[in-house]
Amino acid sequence: MDLDTSYSFVPLAKRNYVYLSDRRIQELLEKWGVLHNISIQTFSFNEPFQPYLKYRLVESFFKDVIIAKELKTKKFNSWCNEGITATQVKAEQLPCSVLTMSFFDKLKDPSNNITYDSNKIRKTIRYNEAGEMITDNLRAMLLDPESEEYMLYERDERKEFIFRIMQMLVIGGKLCQYEDVLEPYLDVTKVLYKDLIRVDKLEAPNSLSISTMVLEVVATNSGDAYFPRNVEDKQNIGFLLVDANNRQITTFLHQLDGCEEWKKL
Repeated sequence: MDLDTSYSFVPLAKRNYVYLSDRRIQELLEKWGVLHNISIQTFSFNEPFQPYLKYRLVESFFKDVIIAKELKTKKFNSWCNEGITATQVKAEQLPCSVLTMSFFDKLKDPSNNITYDSNKIRKTIRYNEAGEMITDNLRAMLLDPESEEYMLYERDERKEFIFRIMQMLVIGGKLCQYEDVLEPYLDVTKVLYKDLIRVDKLEAPNSLSISTMVLEVVATNSGDAYFPRNVEDKQNIGFLLVDANNRQITTFLHQLDGCEEWKKL
């Protein structure tokens, strides 16, 4: 692709995601306060994708007038099409290499102090440096850098897309009802992850590879972030998932409230 060639984008019909059709998954997402904070959309693009041009693709996406018209963002607690085009976009490619749920086996090992007795989550009461109350060791692993539990996963592992999904679910929304056992979190993490990524079979027997490129993004207009808003809150996260084979981009936005505007009134 020539560096001067422009991308164009077309919105696609909503997919039949498992997380939307599975009643148990819906009930758990509702319980954790995240169900209505998630927006997923898919768009096609016109040119072959080259990984070294990923940041050009991201910038073109958020500055496109069709995307501005179609992209859903959250404002005043409601999802809407605001018609915003970005003046600046920050993007970071995240690792997306996990092919099995064994990635989370460390959480199930009682010697790591996260769970005990058939994956019951070990309770605690403590506060992290930000003053957030930590009520169990699973959240300590996510929210308290000074804890031993936090060291269970290396920095690069914590950047893995599947880890970010799990973290989003465990921390939950503002009205989150926490689980006492680990499995529901892992079950929903698996469903969302499989809904969002593409796994290809390679020529070698029993060999698989993830072809989806994951980019964490913050799009701003005149200095104000809108995808996502209120980025100071770690739960407000936005991703572009690039499927080069099908020339498609899936947006994943988790927005707790999207209402920074209220603070200006």
